[in-house]
Amino acid sequence: MSIYAPPDTQAALGNGLMPKCQSRALFKDRFADPEAGEGARKEWFSAMIAKSAERSTVRSWHPKKAVLLYARLMSRLMVDLAGGVMENANVQLDRYGIPVIPGSAVKGCARRMALRALHDWVEAGTERPAADDACKPCCEGFACPAEMLAAIARVFGWTPEDWKADKRDGHYKSDFAWAVNGNGAILEAAKGINPDHGTFGGSIAFLPSSPDEDPGLDLDVVTPHHCDYYEGKLAVATDTENPIPVYFPAVRPQRDGHFFTFPLILLRNTSEEDVKTAKLWLAQGLALFGVGAKANSGYGWFDSSPELNLKVSDKKRVIEDAKKKENEQKQAKRDEDLRRERQARLDAMTPEEKIAAMDDLQLESKVRAFFKEPKRGGPSEEEKIAMVAALKGPRLSVWIQFKAKASRGGDLAKAEQSIREFNKLKTEGGKMP
Repeated sequence: MSIYAPPDTQAALGNGLMPKCQSRALFKDRFADPEAGEGARKEWFSAMIAKSAERSTVRSWHPKKAVLLYARLMSRLMVDLAGGVMENANVQLDRYGIPVIPGSAVKGCARRMALRALHDWVEAGTERPAADDACKPCCEGFACPAEMLAAIARVFGWTPEDWKADKRDGHYKSDFAWAVNGNGAILEAAKGINPDHGTFGGSIAFLPSSPDEDPGLDLDVVTPHHCDYYEGKLAVATDTENPIPVYFPAVRPQRDGHFFTFPLILLRNTSEEDVKTAKLWLAQGLALFGVGAKANSGYGWFDSSPELNLKVSDKKRVIEDAKKKENEQKQAKRDEDLRRERQARLDAMTPEEKIAAMDDLQLESKVRAFFKEPKRGGPSEEEKIAMVAALKGPRLSVWIQFKAKASRGGDLAKAEQSIREFNKLKTEGGKMP
């Protein structure tokens, strides 16, 4: 297979290194030939699909305060197909070669679901959606369509054009107008519920979605049957044209127990209810409409059920608890190793070095126990000799402060007297100050 690369890549790597590229992401981004014929395209895509991601699992990167939705990919997924050029490879990969779903596609899926549910509600002309309507869960919690449209606007944002009920060529120019069947009263009522912003970017950020592990890629094919008709060369689509297969990579369905994570981030003017509703709209949209290209043909469909989310949450909790316990055990071992190391250093020190290493509080604590037997926490005779020498010399300030406290009597006075007697009997350095 001949491999194409842009001039800057050739200059950086050289022709000898290009065929050896093992990175799926680098191969996709830098070694595609936009002018390749269909046979070469298929061969190139097959080579890319054969490469593995640089790591099999995905580390959690989303903010801790993100609201998370988990969903398992149940069918093949195609994203980035709108580019239609080979260098896009029609699939988004992160730097490690793992497929991701862009945030714009995630947001579009949730918005489509919300608007469709509102449209069905308004079109039905009933006080509440029908009990068997698949869109009913998306409308729950709203007293009227205007209230739901206001929530849609808050979550996804709006421009001044969104509130107009104008038509063009028989179709509403605004998705909001389509959702309410051009009902101006609903549009005005919804517009009045939210703060008066000319343009608003939305109160929730829909971040890119990534899988918990690389699901892998498959080679798929799209086969247009009427290319001449679509290009305007024929006035009528007939069966006389030859189908032209076009190959693309597709993300494989996920195995049981694996999932994509969809993070939602709270931005400005966001209520907890809006976040819960946006998460519900996204879950319903992934299950009902799917995401990416060819969704009407069954691609990009997810299981985002509450049961799956509970199962994943429990699994993650078990993993996090196990990891926490493991980290605690490692920290306890580090602490014990450090304690033993310190004790070993302390055991190797002379009594004078030990006293010199103590701070004032530690030394005073030893002074207080001077009259006690070693087995009851008192110092040994060697330690007493070192303590007395220090109290008469470099640590005199500790002795002066201790004497002031000992003047009140009790065990402190007993310790002072014990020190003076020991100094008289065991040392030759003169009287205690």
